[in-house]
Amino acid sequence: MTAEGSRKKSVRRGATGLTAALAVVGLLAGCGGKVVKKSDLESQIKEKVAAAATGSKVGDVKCDDDLKAKVKATTSCTVSIDGKTQKITAVVNKVDGDKVSYSIKQG
Repeated sequence: MTAEGSRKKSVRRGATGLTAALAVVGLLAGCGGKVVKKSDLESQIKEKVAAAATGSKVGDVKCDDDLKAKVKATTSCTVSIDGKTQKITAVVNKVDGDKVSYSIKQG
């Protein structure tokens, strides 16, 4: 397989990893309203995407806002995988005390 063919396979694997919803558990910020801070959200998403997109280079993750600790709350983010930017959405599934369970999916 050529280097380019290997790279294309890696990109497909990375995109496939995002297609399936990834479950993430975040902790609420200590002060102010109940939210997962934008900076924490970005690092948690980067970690999960990197684990799902094995063989791909995951770059910056940028989210629009904090994620409110309310079921069905959402925020949009972008993630760079192998130099290509993809839009993702974080959606809160459950809030239990100071833990917020949310999923991320492409789109």
